[in-house]
Amino acid sequence: MAKAAHRAPAAGARVLGLALGTRLTLRAGATLVVDGDSRIVVDPGPFQSLAELAAALQPHGLTPADIDTVYFTHLHFDHYTPAAIPPGVRRVCIPAAERAFIDALTPLAADLDAYRARLLETHERIAPVFLREFVRLARDARYDFARLPYADRLVELGPDARPSAHTRTVALPGHCPGQLGLEVTTAHGTVLIAGDAVLSLADWQAPDVSHHLIVHERAALIASRERAGRADCVVPGHGDWFSPRSGRVLAADSDLIASTGVATA
Repeated sequence: MAKAAHRAPAAGARVLGLALGTRLTLRAGATLVVDGDSRIVVDPGPFQSLAELAAALQPHGLTPADIDTVYFTHLHFDHYTPAAIPPGVRRVCIPAAERAFIDALTPLAADLDAYRARLLETHERIAPVFLREFVRLARDARYDFARLPYADRLVELGPDARPSAHTRTVALPGHCPGQLGLEVTTAHGTVLIAGDAVLSLADWQAPDVSHHLIVHERAALIASRERAGRADCVVPGHGDWFSPRSGRVLAADSDLIASTGVATA
């Protein structure tokens, strides 16, 4: 039986994997942070319903009703979906710079050629498969922020915000304009939920970022990856947790990362 995640240890929060991301299927990873009485789900994009979220939480002794905060590292479609946001959630946190970019882009949705052109103008690279999907979602209701059912609980964050006692937002731009990773202090080291600043261990070990299919600003992306390297454990957007120092794959549970290759704090 899985260990219940009702409460984090006094020395820090606990971080647990809810869904492992993959690159081949464009499935993003989803993560649970338990910090005292706060329970945060990060990037629930892989869940297409509350039932799917409930199934992922069940091994940890939780239900969607136990979640008080949903946190999105960025607003790309594979990470950001309203389908699995619990109706009773207290806060839905998004990066302020990401919303500002989308709010500026949305008026062009009436002319999809103009919308497509603006995306190409504002990014150094967008692979055709992603460009088509972004254009397809130009009028998607998830980006009509003022009309979302949780609009009154939408919280826009910048860098160095503290969603809970042992978490802090970290600016990780480059993949997109305003991505905010979530840095978590645990009893066994620092865990950085990196969104798509780091896609996977293989991505981390690559000599450059030329293989990235979405690049808003290359120099910023490289700087964000350097920032990710300070953590004891990186939770990438589309792959296994890993140690940026040793290059070893780690267990998707911060209580176990010390025994799988990370030096304890």
